Amino acid sequence: MLKLLHRIRRWFRRQPPAPELTVIEYEAVSLIAYEGRAAYERAREQAEYCLSRGSEAGCRFWSDVAVEVGRRTGMTNTKKTREQPR
Repeated sequence: MLKLLHRIRRWFRRQPPAPELTVIEYEAVSLIAYEGRAAYERAREQAEYCLSRGSEAGCRFWSDVAVEVGRRTGMTNTKKTREQPR
Protein backbone atom coordinates (compact mmCIF):
# COMPACT_ATOMS: atom_id res chain seq x y z
CA MET A 1 0.00 0.00 0.00
CA LEU A 2 2.83 2.36 0.87
CA LYS A 3 4.50 1.75 -2.51
CA LEU A 4 1.24 2.55 -4.27
CA LEU A 5 0.97 5.86 -2.41
CA HIS A 6 4.56 6.74 -3.33
CA ARG A 7 3.85 6.04 -7.00
CA ILE A 8 0.71 8.16 -6.95
CA ARG A 9 2.54 10.98 -5.21
CA ARG A 10 5.38 10.84 -7.78
CA TRP A 11 2.86 10.85 -10.62
CA PHE A 12 1.24 14.06 -9.31
CA ARG A 13 4.61 15.77 -8.80
CA ARG A 14 5.77 15.25 -12.36
CA GLN A 15 6.65 18.39 -14.23
CA PRO A 16 4.96 18.94 -17.56
CA PRO A 17 7.33 18.32 -20.47
CA ALA A 18 9.21 21.40 -21.63
CA PRO A 19 8.02 22.72 -24.97
CA GLU A 20 10.30 21.89 -27.86
CA LEU A 21 12.33 24.79 -29.21
CA THR A 22 12.99 25.31 -32.88
CA VAL A 23 16.59 25.58 -34.02
CA ILE A 24 16.21 29.35 -34.34
CA GLU A 25 14.70 29.68 -30.86
CA TYR A 26 17.43 27.47 -29.38
CA GLU A 27 20.18 29.51 -31.02
CA ALA A 28 18.57 32.77 -29.87
CA VAL A 29 18.28 31.57 -26.27
CA SER A 30 21.87 30.30 -26.30
CA LEU A 31 23.15 33.54 -27.79
CA ILE A 32 21.31 35.57 -25.16
CA ALA A 33 22.81 33.38 -22.44
CA TYR A 34 26.38 33.68 -23.76
CA GLU A 35 26.41 37.23 -25.12
CA GLY A 36 23.89 38.98 -22.91
CA ARG A 37 23.07 42.46 -24.23
CA ALA A 38 25.32 41.94 -27.25
CA ALA A 39 23.32 38.94 -28.51
CA TYR A 40 21.35 40.91 -31.08
CA GLU A 41 24.47 42.56 -32.52
CA ARG A 42 26.27 39.22 -32.61
CA ALA A 43 23.44 37.60 -34.58
CA ARG A 44 23.47 40.55 -37.02
CA GLU A 45 27.24 40.19 -37.43
CA GLN A 46 26.80 36.50 -38.22
CA ALA A 47 24.11 37.32 -40.80
CA GLU A 48 26.38 39.89 -42.47
CA TYR A 49 29.30 37.46 -42.45
CA CYS A 50 27.20 34.74 -44.11
CA LEU A 51 25.98 37.24 -46.70
CA SER A 52 29.55 38.34 -47.46
CA ARG A 53 30.46 34.68 -48.00
CA GLY A 54 27.53 34.18 -50.37
CA SER A 55 25.42 32.05 -48.06
CA GLU A 56 21.87 33.36 -48.39
CA ALA A 57 20.52 30.49 -46.28
CA GLY A 58 22.98 31.31 -43.50
CA CYS A 59 22.09 34.98 -43.71
CA ARG A 60 18.40 34.17 -43.49
CA PHE A 61 18.99 31.86 -40.51
CA TRP A 62 21.01 34.42 -38.55
CA SER A 63 18.57 37.18 -39.47
CA ASP A 64 15.76 35.04 -38.06
CA VAL A 65 17.87 34.44 -34.95
CA ALA A 66 18.36 38.21 -34.60
CA VAL A 67 14.60 38.74 -34.86
CA GLU A 68 14.01 36.05 -32.22
CA VAL A 69 16.63 37.60 -29.93
CA GLY A 70 14.92 40.95 -30.40
CA ARG A 71 11.55 39.43 -29.62
CA ARG A 72 12.82 37.71 -26.49
CA THR A 73 14.67 40.78 -25.22
CA GLY A 74 11.93 43.31 -25.93
CA MET A 75 13.62 44.98 -28.88
CA THR A 76 10.81 44.25 -31.33
CA ASN A 77 9.67 47.85 -31.76
CA THR A 78 13.02 49.51 -32.35
CA LYS A 79 14.20 50.71 -35.74
CA LYS A 80 17.32 48.56 -35.46
CA THR A 81 15.41 45.27 -35.49
CA ARG A 82 13.61 46.19 -38.72
CA GLU A 83 16.84 46.85 -40.66
CA GLN A 84 18.09 44.23 -43.08
CA PRO A 85 21.77 43.17 -43.06
CA ARG A 86 23.93 45.12 -45.51
